[in-house]
Order: sequence, then C-alpha cells, then structure tokens
Amino acid sequence: MKRIVLFLVLSMAAAVLAAGCTTPGAEVAAPVYSLDETGALVITGITPVYTEMAGGFSGINGSVALSDLIFSENDGNVHAFLAAPSHPVAGVVLVPGAGVAAAAHEGRAVSYAESGIATLVLDVRGNGGETAGHTEGLNGDLRRFTSGTTPQWYLTIGDIITARMMLSERYGTPVYIVGSSNGGMTGAVAAALDAGDAGYFGVSTSAITVADGASPDVLAFVRSVDPAAYVGAISPEPVWIFHSSSDEVIPFQNGLSLFNAAQEPKNFEVFNGTHGINAKVDNMIIGAILTF
Repeated sequence: MKRIVLFLVLSMAAAVLAAGCTTPGAEVAAPVYSLDETGALVITGITPVYTEMAGGFSGINGSVALSDLIFSENDGNVHAFLAAPSHPVAGVVLVPGAGVAAAAHEGRAVSYAESGIATLVLDVRGNGGETAGHTEGLNGDLRRFTSGTTPQWYLTIGDIITARMMLSERYGTPVYIVGSSNGGMTGAVAAALDAGDAGYFGVSTSAITVADGASPDVLAFVRSVDPAAYVGAISPEPVWIFHSSSDEVIPFQNGLSLFNAAQEPKNFEVFNGTHGINAKVDNMIIGAILTF
C-alpha cells in the first residue's frame, strides 16, 4: 500500500499551571501519524507536554493525591484526571468507553490508587467531557481518512501513549493500559504500538469488522484501527480480556475473537454483569497488576 502521511500542525509547549511539565519551556513538534506498507498505523514524535493543577487529597486518611492534567502537544488540549498514592508500585492509563467522561471514573481511580496504583483517567476526545472532539464515531473518522486529515481515533491512540509515557517518567513503575468498550479498542492499538507499556486489559471490547464488499477506502481505514490487527504485537507483555456473557452491546463472541487474536501470555475472564467495567473486573485487574 502506498504510504500515507497525515501531518498535524506544530504546537507549542504549554506553560505550567501548577506541578510540572515534561519539557518545560521547550518548543515541541506535534506527533506525525502515518501508515506503513502493510497499512498499519505508525506514530512518531510523541513528547508528553502537560500542565497540572493539584486538586487535593482523597482515600484513606487522605492517602491519594488528586490532580487535573491537560496534555497539549497532540492537536488540541486533552484533559485527564490523576489519582496517585505517595509511592505507587504501578501505574494505569484508564481509557473510558464511548460517551463516558473521565469524571465518571473518579471513584474508580481513587480505589486503584488506594491499592498502590497511580491511575490516570483519560478524558477521551468527543466523549462529552472537558476534551473537545467530534461525536461522529468511525464513520466521521472514515471521512477524515479519505480526505487526508487525521482521524480522531488516531489522535486518541496517541493520547493514550502520551499518558503512559508521562506516568512512566514521573513514577518509574510499570504502567498498564486499561480500556473499556471503545476505550478497549483504542487501548489495544496503543498497547501494541507503545514499546513502553507493561501490558493491556480490555473490558467489553472487540475487533472492528466490515461488511462484505466494502470499498478499498473502508478496508484501508479499518485495517489501520482494528484491534485484532494489533493485539498480537502486545506480546510478550500480558493481555487480559474481560467480557460478560450477558453483554448486549458487544457480543460475547466478539470479545473472545479478540482474545484469540492475541499471543501468549494472555488470559480471558468471563464476568457477571452487562457491558463495561465494574467493581468485580476492577478487583481482578488490581489483583493481576499487584501480582505482576
């Protein structure tokens, strides 16, 4: 396939609001998104540039520090929420599903942090939170792809990698990517492209399929974002897939198919519930990370 390069405009490093910035005072070029000869996504030039505003403390005896972050180098400001213990043993980038803002996971982030896991919840573009973005889904991104502009899913994958890099640089611990539903789809691609993450947990998620007779443009775009095309590359880091047999949004078999596309080490867990991450899944994820 002909190599397609989708350039973003240059951005400037933001001024620090409170706690810090990975490259203070530096002028940083935005990441570049391209497709290789197989049609797989390639992202180069990611540098975590962020501002941070402390938000107080929570958890047992105020053991968890809370803060709001804005990542600024990747075509617009992307918000995130961070809950961290004083001495984390691991980190998590949590990617919510479609239409779920970061604020909805504040309690979850605090509970992970109480267990020793610094947890950054990404406010995904177009999810109705503080981060701007279109709400047209993959159909809207297909139009951007065919017009030569950067699809929002590409940017979100870059946001996930940026957040992982920030946590790794700050705490020096293993950092895992946890994604629910649509967040599991972008999270799987990010985990495959990012050599620095420690593993991937996907909840109520799946591959992306197309109808028979789809156009070459559709096939090319789906190839570039389909988790099943990437999840095998996460190995040798662990892959855990969680799916409910009662899921009415993404069929159980779709989650199992994504798991089958992964390489060892991997684990598939069936949980009681419907669609999306819940407390039982949280306990399994926390337990797995602390065991690792």
